[in-house]
Amino acid sequence: MPAQSQIVHNNATNFSLYYNVLNYFKTIMTNHPSIAHVTQGDAFTIDNKEFPRYPVGNILITEANFGSNVTDYTIQLIIADKNKLKNNESVGETNAQEIPYYGVDDVVDIHANTLSVINDLTSYTQRSVEGFEIDGDIRCTPFLDRYDNGLTGWSATFDLKVHNDKNRCLFFN
Repeated sequence: MPAQSQIVHNNATNFSLYYNVLNYFKTIMTNHPSIAHVTQGDAFTIDNKEFPRYPVGNILITEANFGSNVTDYTIQLIIADKNKLKNNESVGETNAQEIPYYGVDDVVDIHANTLSVINDLTSYTQRSVEGFEIDGDIRCTPFLDRYDNGLTGWSATFDLKVHNDKNRCLFFN
């Protein structure tokens, strides 16, 4: 497992920069104990070029708007895992199988775990980082086989408000 990144602190960091927003989410996902691989960009390319470890976390910034002293980003976080069939071992001499009430695969488990991870990531961002404010509700949508690579999990979309002082000293008067 690669060395974990340091926890992001907001001292002297310009969080309105695109790179810093990406790096922040990549760092907290890398440091989360339930995420094994972190990517960024279009989720349809996850697992097409390589076979990462699972679960996987993905960050995508879908929109940015400049206000008078803020930058509003629309963020999409995806936490996903490969769904697998459960082992239905026979019981006793009758060869009867005991199948859990929620199915023969681990989709329910994946949905429970990946939603919990999204809750961890967004809660940390809301309460532990002074440079960011999640503006409004966090919209979460479950998916199953949305992508061609057999991934199951949750997608969360939210608006992130970031202070932007738009320093006029950078421009000629």
